Amino acid sequence: MKRSSILFLILFSSVLLFSQSECKFSVDLTKCRNDKLFIELITPRISTENALYRLPKIVPGTYEIYDFGRFVSSFYATDSLGNELEVNRIDKNSWSITQAKKLYKIAYYINDTWDDANKDSAVFEPAGSNFEAGKNFMLNTHCLFGFFEGMTHLPYRVSITHPANFYGTCSLTNVVYKDNTDVYYTSNYMQLQDAPMMYNVPDTTTLMIGETEILVSLYSINKITNSKFIAENIKEILTAQKEYLGGSFPIKKYAYIIYLTPEKSLSGSNGALEHSYSSVYFLPEMEEEYLTQTIKDISAHEFFHIVTPLSIHAEQIGDFDYTNPQMSEHLWLYEGTTEYAAGLVQIKYGNMSISDYLKLINKKIEYSTSYIDSIAFTNISKGCLDKYKDQFGNVYQKGALIALCLDIRLLSLSNGKYGLQSLIKDLSKTYGKEKSFKDDELIDQIVKLTFPEVADFFKKYVAGSQPLPIKEMLSLVGVEPTINLKREITFGGVAIAINPLNNRIMIVDTSKIDSFGKSLGYKKGDEFLKFNGQKISPKNVQNVIGNYFLLAKENDLLKITVLRKNHVTGKINKIKLKASIIAVTTPSKKQLVLTENPTSTQLKLRNAWINK
Repeated sequence: MKRSSILFLILFSSVLLFSQSECKFSVDLTKCRNDKLFIELITPRISTENALYRLPKIVPGTYEIYDFGRFVSSFYATDSLGNELEVNRIDKNSWSITQAKKLYKIAYYINDTWDDANKDSAVFEPAGSNFEAGKNFMLNTHCLFGFFEGMTHLPYRVSITHPANFYGTCSLTNVVYKDNTDVYYTSNYMQLQDAPMMYNVPDTTTLMIGETEILVSLYSINKITNSKFIAENIKEILTAQKEYLGGSFPIKKYAYIIYLTPEKSLSGSNGALEHSYSSVYFLPEMEEEYLTQTIKDISAHEFFHIVTPLSIHAEQIGDFDYTNPQMSEHLWLYEGTTEYAAGLVQIKYGNMSISDYLKLINKKIEYSTSYIDSIAFTNISKGCLDKYKDQFGNVYQKGALIALCLDIRLLSLSNGKYGLQSLIKDLSKTYGKEKSFKDDELIDQIVKLTFPEVADFFKKYVAGSQPLPIKEMLSLVGVEPTINLKREITFGGVAIAINPLNNRIMIVDTSKIDSFGKSLGYKKGDEFLKFNGQKISPKNVQNVIGNYFLLAKENDLLKITVLRKNHVTGKINKIKLKASIIAVTTPSKKQLVLTENPTSTQLKLRNAWINK
């Protein structure tokens, strides 16, 4: 009897100790009012006089300061008897609580981000929250739940009460369902923050890809499609990604959380945000054909984040600082390699033609030219939140091209036996989910796994500012740039715009005037009155010139009436221009094509590169 009592006390004390060492959140979706939810937290035991409670300033994958604490109101803290403790808000995301040793509960209201009144600081919707009572709740957990400073590694328990006809989609597997309340358990804050949820009347479909459960959950305002259709159409790309990763995924469950709307986004953007085990999509309602292709294209990138950063990540990600974030210098790995793999998997496993794949590479080459190429990519990565914020978009262009060049370089050094796919697998084995790499040690580790010559590649093109050797690398696999000449009908090769002083269409640039334009006799500053017999204005300019291109034939006569200023007398004269239409030979944009007579070495490397 005595031994049983002692055992009971030990077990009771263990349970009590554990309950005092976890964060227990609760939220009731049925009590949503004015787009606000009430959040309660039964706090862990605090051993200091003061405690600091925070919501994230930024979260992994966003590369943007959002200050999620700005959506909090009516914050208060109490002891176990309900007595309020002193609370001071010290910045947008932080609250200091005095007499914290007595702390038992904190509570506050949280507003959703999709209806933020300040459009200039709008949160990208896939990273935000939506509270539509009776319809939909998009719960990116970092928008609702915070952490105590220095206590992010405590366990978390989150109880969500929902309408009886709602279903909660989430990638977490440690969940207890009871009546209309779902209780989620995570081992730390990072795991909770990495697990978005969506609650609504269910439209879900489950796929099994190998040993991995793929959950597709959809909310479409006008029900333009269903989760089954989307699941069937992404199955092919998921199967290809499984093969790309060696025949299996490093996860047991993955959730696609998709919200479709006819409304324009507050942030001005559509797209998705990746997580280790899920991704959140905010997309416009469109025809099913275009919708599924859009999801395929985005998914091909987002899904690969199950490798980076889940299995390969820097210390800055492994122990993310939600308040004073430090960026890794290796965005070429996180985003560039992922973006490159998203295209490579499609060509390599038969989901994309060679011509389309070469167009994809060519677009990245073109788009990358709009960014500064004289800054080391490692510096852009480190400064992407501030100094080089305007260069961040290049991680999806030049970042992918770095991966392309590295892949072909590795294949050439290994005679086609070891490429970027092999390197990513080896890095996953070297590090893994629980082990982070140090920024300044990653390149040395890559060189150790591959070839000494790779060190020079990173020194020149990633940590250095030399232009990427794209032409040289593509030549190794029998791909070359070409410029085709084409004959086309123009209206003279001049640039036009609206004159704000009188609302007339005027010629603003003649630097690229062609032979037809010269025969017409255009001058910079000419203002159009009539074009091919029709009066022309800002209201009809597109139709008038569009009809011209639709109907014009060589040798037809084009007549244009313009107003032209005499710069000597200052007088405005009405001038009639006319000339017979001629087709002009112009160079098309540079394109990538397969070399006509590739060598056996080029063919071998091309086959190793894209299985072609």
